[in-house]
Amino acid sequence: MADRTLRSAAVMAAGTVLSRLLGFVRIALLAAAIGTALRGDIFTAANTIPNSLYILLAGGVFNTVLVPQLVRAIKNHDDGGQDFTNRLLTFGFVVLAVVTVGCVLLAPAIAELYLPKELHDPSRAAEKANMIMFVRLCLPQIFFYGAFVLVGQVLNARRRFGPMMWAPIANNIVACASIVVFLLVYRTGDNPPTYSTNEELLLGLGHTVGIAVQLLVLLPYLRASGHHYRPKFGLRGTGLGHTAKLGLWTVLFVAVNQVTLVVVTQLAIAGSASDDPGAKAGLFAYSTAMLIILVPHGIVTVSLATAAMPQMSSLAADGDVTEVARLSARSIRQTLAIVVPAAAAMVAFAHPIVSVIAGYGSGKNNLTLMAYTLMTLALGLVPYTVQYFQLRTFYAFEDTRTPFFLQVAIAATNITAALVGVRVILDADHLRYSGVMLGAAYALSYLVAVVISRRVLSRKVPRVHGAGIGLPMLAMVIAAVIGAGIGRAVLSVVNAQVEWSGPVASILQLGIGAVVMLPVYVGVARVLRIHEVTDVVSMVTSKLPGRARRS
Repeated sequence: MADRTLRSAAVMAAGTVLSRLLGFVRIALLAAAIGTALRGDIFTAANTIPNSLYILLAGGVFNTVLVPQLVRAIKNHDDGGQDFTNRLLTFGFVVLAVVTVGCVLLAPAIAELYLPKELHDPSRAAEKANMIMFVRLCLPQIFFYGAFVLVGQVLNARRRFGPMMWAPIANNIVACASIVVFLLVYRTGDNPPTYSTNEELLLGLGHTVGIAVQLLVLLPYLRASGHHYRPKFGLRGTGLGHTAKLGLWTVLFVAVNQVTLVVVTQLAIAGSASDDPGAKAGLFAYSTAMLIILVPHGIVTVSLATAAMPQMSSLAADGDVTEVARLSARSIRQTLAIVVPAAAAMVAFAHPIVSVIAGYGSGKNNLTLMAYTLMTLALGLVPYTVQYFQLRTFYAFEDTRTPFFLQVAIAATNITAALVGVRVILDADHLRYSGVMLGAAYALSYLVAVVISRRVLSRKVPRVHGAGIGLPMLAMVIAAVIGAGIGRAVLSVVNAQVEWSGPVASILQLGIGAVVMLPVYVGVARVLRIHEVTDVVSMVTSKLPGRARRS
C-alpha cells in the first residue's frame, strides 16, 4: 500500500515540478513586464482573488468532502457511482456558474474589499480603476478553477492522479505567452504607474483563458477513466444531502480563509502604496515568496496527501482507526523528509532564490526585502505541512466541523498578528516591511494550529506504535539546520572571494549551496537514523542509470 502511494505521488509530483517551473517563468516575466512595486501589486491582487478561491476550494468542499463520497459511491453503488457523479458534477457546474456571474457583477465591490485605505484617496483613482477592471477580467476564473477541481477529484477518486497535476502546464504556457506579447507590444522601459485598457485586456484575459484551457485538458481523461458525463439534475435520493451537510462547515471554513485573505491583501498592498521611500515588500513580494514555499508543498505534500486520501477514507469507513493513524503519520514523515530541508534552504539561501525568480527589470530593487519575506514565510512551512495532513485525517472521517473551528483559530491568530505587526509595530516610515511582517504572522498562526490540532486529533485517532511524528521531525530539523548552516557558511566564504551578481550568479550560488547542504543533511540523517530520509535517498538513487543496471 505504501509503495502504491509513493508511485502515485511520483506521477503527480513530476507534473507539478514542470508546472511550478513554468509558474516561476511566469513570475519572472511579470517582474520584467510590470515590476514588483504597486503596479505589480494591482495585477497580482486581482489575479489572486479567483486563484485563492481555487486553492481554498481544492482544500475545502471539492477536495476534502467529495473524495470520500465519490470513493464510497464507486465502491458501493451498482453503477459504479455513475449517477452519483453525474448529479454531483451537474450541481457543481451550476453553482459555480451562478457564483461566477454574481461575482463578476459585483466586481467593483469585491475590488474595494481588497484595497487598503491608502488607495481610497482620490489621487489614486487611476490605480483603483485598474484594480476594478483586472478583477472583472479575472473573476471568470472562478468557474474554470472550480470545474477543474470537480473533474480532477472524480479522476482522483478513480485513481487517475496524473492528469490533474499535469494540466496546469497548459495554463502556464498560455499565461506566459500573454506576458511575452505584453513585453513585445507595450513595454515602455519607464514602467508607468498605471495600465492602459489594452494592457488590462491582454494581461487579464490572457490569464483567464489559461485557466479555461487547463480545464479543457482534463475532459478527455475523464472519459478515458471510464466515466461518461451526462448532465443530470436533482439531488433527491442520491445521498448528496449528506454531502451538502458535510460541506456546510467547509463553506464556513472557506469564508474564514477569505476574511484572512482580505486583511492580508490590504496590509500587503499598503506596504507598496505607502509614501515610505525606497524598496518595498508588498503583495507581489509576499505572493512570490508564498509561491516559493508552496513548491515543496505542491510537489510533495499535495501529491502524497492526494494519493493517501482515498486510502484513509476507505480505512476510516471500515472503522480501522489504527491504520488511519499509521498511514497519516507515515505520510507526514515521508513528506517532512523533503519539506524540512527545503524550508531550511529557503531561510539560508533566500536572496539567491528570489534573485533567480524576480531579479529582472524593476524587480531588482526589491530583492532584499523579498528575501526577508521568504525567510519569515519559510518558518511556517513545516507547521503548515503537518496541519495540512492533520486536517485531511479529520476529512477522512467526514468530520468537517472540527477543521472549521481549527481554521477560526488559525485565522484569528494570523489576522491579529498581521494587524499588530503592520499597523502597530511598523510606523508610517517602515510600511515597506509589511510583507516581512505578514510572513511572520503566517508562520505563527500555523505553529499555533499544529499545537491545537494535535490535542484535538488525539481524541479521534489513538496514539499507536508507528504513528509518531514528533521525534523524527525534530531529528530532521537538526539535520537540516546543520546542513543549511554549513552550506550558508561555505557560500559566504565564496562570496567574499568572488564579486558576482544577477540571476546567473544566483543560480551558481544555489548550486554551491545544494552541493554542500544535501550530503551533510543526508549524512546527519543517517547518523540520527531518520529512516524516511534514507528511504527517499534510496528511492532516488535506485532510479539512476548505473544503479538500475546493477540491480
